[in-house]
Amino acid sequence: MQKKYRSAADVFNSDILSRLTPPKPHGLERILKSTRLEDAIYNDLRLTSDDTLCETEEEAMKRLSTFKGLSRDAFQAMYALNPRRNDEDELSTIARKFNTYILDDMMNGETYPALKAICEGRELPAYEAAKEFVENIADRLDELLQAAGGEKKSLDVLEKLEAQQEKNLRDLKEMAEQCQRGSQDNSAFDQKLTELANKAESKAKQIAALNRMTDDSLRQNKAAIQSAIQTAAEAAREKAKEVSEILLSWGDDAGNPMGRSAMNQEVLRKVRGNRNLLEIAKHLGRFREILSSLRKNSCAYGRGEKYALEQGNNLQRVITSEFAMLASPATALLFLQKYQRKALKQYQRREAVSKGYGDIIVCLDESQSTQGEAAAWGKALAFSLLEAAKINRRNFALIHFSGKGSAKTDLFPGGKYSMDAVMASADTFLGGGTDYETPLTEALRLIRGGFQNADVVFITDGECAVSEQFAEGFKKAKSELGFTVTGLLLDTESSGFAFSLEPFCERVYRTSEIAGDGIVCDLLVGKV
Repeated sequence: MQKKYRSAADVFNSDILSRLTPPKPHGLERILKSTRLEDAIYNDLRLTSDDTLCETEEEAMKRLSTFKGLSRDAFQAMYALNPRRNDEDELSTIARKFNTYILDDMMNGETYPALKAICEGRELPAYEAAKEFVENIADRLDELLQAAGGEKKSLDVLEKLEAQQEKNLRDLKEMAEQCQRGSQDNSAFDQKLTELANKAESKAKQIAALNRMTDDSLRQNKAAIQSAIQTAAEAAREKAKEVSEILLSWGDDAGNPMGRSAMNQEVLRKVRGNRNLLEIAKHLGRFREILSSLRKNSCAYGRGEKYALEQGNNLQRVITSEFAMLASPATALLFLQKYQRKALKQYQRREAVSKGYGDIIVCLDESQSTQGEAAAWGKALAFSLLEAAKINRRNFALIHFSGKGSAKTDLFPGGKYSMDAVMASADTFLGGGTDYETPLTEALRLIRGGFQNADVVFITDGECAVSEQFAEGFKKAKSELGFTVTGLLLDTESSGFAFSLEPFCERVYRTSEIAGDGIVCDLLVGKV
């Protein structure tokens, strides 16, 4: 080591104390800031979720001391409305060189906007996505550390050197202060001060070299690192999408539908363990969003046409000139008197008039030919109609059918039912052949037994037909009882068979002609 300082005077005449700032090898491990509320939400999720994240973190921290901070930052990046950063000077060495690189690559990647859109402000999707991301990173941690630190493991060495340098500079500053106060004045002290200053200069050069080495290694291995991080981010997006679909389909729709309620966490556990429910969730969540959108745009919320004036005290309709009375104390009292007497001039609205909604019966084909995607889509539509019936406190029945005499009816009266009952119905699949007369006969029984102004929705792949005699009798029953039947033909894969529904349906939708969401919207628009 070449000596730069040969005496204490050289040290005091230099700018070493202002130029060499102490590093913070034991600084913050968190890249992103968080509020107390966000910390409380995250900690509660950790306590209430039945997962292996703690084990993953403990194992990974044997190789990367800041892994737990990375795990917390992943959640923050996905959940927070506007992620804010801690100052770089406050970060530990590893957090600054490694955690920041991983997090930046994730947040600047192509997948992040879609991931953020699903997770922002949504507790369970954000937590499950962050967990998926962290587990993927943990599986490839050795590979990532090798890419960042190179053969010489420069990250580990850098952390140790910065810890030594922090002590060197602290001791150097303390000795310089003692000397300036005149408390020390001997050759031994001067020699020690000089040696410490030379050591600090040497360590500073080594640290700078290692920083360059690490940056070069990250730059050289950028493609491999980005590939690993984006793979983890894509897995996180898929997990967030799955969790969101499950909760939109089966979760607690009161309060916070994406929150960490006991019901939502139980729903996640049940649905993930059931392939049928998981397949239905891929469609049902989207259909329920369509239903929610239709309700928001419904005329039931008072969006009528202004066409005349009337007297009243609805401040949202009062004309502007009436409010002028509030500008003067002399006329403000008159405004209050008119308000109490409902004598203020206000706009009158012409509201759309609609009759009460009827009960709903869905006949769902569960023959062997519908197994898989068709069955899942059909059930998702059926339970969307169930939701519409619940909103209007109407009765709902789902008739599962397959071969002759094979049918199962699930009743959901007036919106009074449990989610367990819905899941049990969703998990039903009869299999076998197809017979239309059995479910239609059952629908007639329900209508005669009390289902009022019923709308029947008949969902099938069309591989059957009814006899002319049955069709004639059913037509007379429709005229007598005043109900309608809408057919939905699942013929995307093989268009045809519409003729099999025409004898008993007023209208037939075909998935080969109209996109699925368009059919759902059309069927739901008359139910809300």
